[in-house]
Amino acid sequence: AENSVARQQEEKKAGASSSSAKNSSSKTIRVNIERLDILMNLFEELVIDRGRLEQISRDLNNQELHETVEHMTRISGDLQNIILNMRMVPVETVFNRFPRMVRQLARDLDKKINLEIIGAETELDRTVIDEIGDPLVHLIRNALDHGVETPEIRKANGKNEEGTVILKAYHSGNHVFIEIEDDGAGINRDKVLAKAIKNGIVTGQAAVTMTDKQVFELILASGFSTAEKISDVSGRGVGLDVVKSTIESLGGTISIDSALGKGSIFSIQLPLTLSIISVMLTEIQKEKFAIPLSSIIETAIVKKSDILNAHNQRVIDFRGKVVPLLFLKEIFEVPVFEEEDEFYSVVIVRKGDKMAGLVVDSFIGQQEVVLKSLGNYLTNVFAISGATILGDGQVALIVDCNSLIK
Repeated sequence: AENSVARQQEEKKAGASSSSAKNSSSKTIRVNIERLDILMNLFEELVIDRGRLEQISRDLNNQELHETVEHMTRISGDLQNIILNMRMVPVETVFNRFPRMVRQLARDLDKKINLEIIGAETELDRTVIDEIGDPLVHLIRNALDHGVETPEIRKANGKNEEGTVILKAYHSGNHVFIEIEDDGAGINRDKVLAKAIKNGIVTGQAAVTMTDKQVFELILASGFSTAEKISDVSGRGVGLDVVKSTIESLGGTISIDSALGKGSIFSIQLPLTLSIISVMLTEIQKEKFAIPLSSIIETAIVKKSDILNAHNQRVIDFRGKVVPLLFLKEIFEVPVFEEEDEFYSVVIVRKGDKMAGLVVDSFIGQQEVVLKSLGNYLTNVFAISGATILGDGQVALIVDCNSLIK
C-alpha cells in the first residue's frame, strides 16, 4: 500500500511539472501560406454554397431544412473567423526594425529624434505585412529628413529640441490604419505648388482652387521632390510615389494632413481581409450591385421632389448636410426596362469626411459575399472592385465607393 501511495505522489508531481511546462511554451506549427490560401479558397466556395442553400430553404419553407441551414451558417461563421485569424500577424514584426533605423538616421542627420510606437499588437493579414515594410521605411525617412527640423531651428522656433515621430497602428471598422506623425515643420503649401507647377504636374489656374489636402497629395506624384540637395536619405524624387502605388495595390489608401510649423500626419488605410466582406445588396433595373457595408452610413428613401440642383449637380439635404447624388444607373449604363417611380432609394456612403448618396432602384438586404477579382481581362473598370456569385447563381458587381466619391 505504501508503495502505491508513493507512486501516486510521484505521478502527481510529474503531471504537475509537465502541465506547467505546457503553459509556459505554447505549441506552434509553421504552415506554408499557400496552403492557407487554398483553405481560404475552399471556404469561399462553401460561403457561396451556403448562400445558395439559404435561398433554397427560403423557397421551400421547410422547418427542418431551415434549422439545419441556420446551424450551418453559424458554424461556418466561426470557421471563417478562425481561418482569417490564422493569417493574421501583429504589425510588431514590421515595427521592430524601426527604432534602430531612426537612431542611425538621426545620428547621420545631426537631429535629436524620439520614436514612439503605439499599437504594435494590431494584427494585419500576412500578405499585407510582407508588402507594407518598404512604404513605412520611406515614410519614416521622409518624416526624419523633411519633417523634423534640426535642434537649432527647433530651439529658435520655441520647440523642444528633440523631435518626436509617432508610429501608430489601430483598427477601425474593417480597416487597419497606420499613422506616421511628426511634430516637425509641416508641409509648405506654396513651395509644393511652385515645384508642382514647374514640373507640369498641375497648371497655374488649377493650383489656385486646390484645397490644402489636394496640394499635400501632390507630393505623392512620381518624380516629385522639394529637397534642395540630393542626399543619401532623400531628394531623388523616388519614394512617395512608390509608397502610394504599393499601398493602392493592397487595396488601401494614403492621405496626408499637415499644419505649417506644427507637423504632419501620413495616414495609411488598409483593408483587414481581402476576401469575404459584408455588403448591402441593391437592385438597379434587372441587375444586382453590392455596396460594402464598411462604406455605408445609412440608407434612405428620398422623394423626387426633394432633390435640389447645385452647380449642375443633383443634391439632397441630408440631416443639414448637402450630399451629392450619384445615379448608379447612369454611371454603370444599366439598360432601362421600367420607368422610375416618385421615390428614390439612396445609400449614403462616406469616404473620410466626404459623403455621397448612391441612387438605386431597391434594396435587397445585407449579405456576406466572397469578393472575387474581375481577372486579367478587365483591369481598369471604373468604380467596380470585383464581383461575387449570389445564392441563385447570379453575378453581382461590387461597387467601389472610394473611387465614386473621388
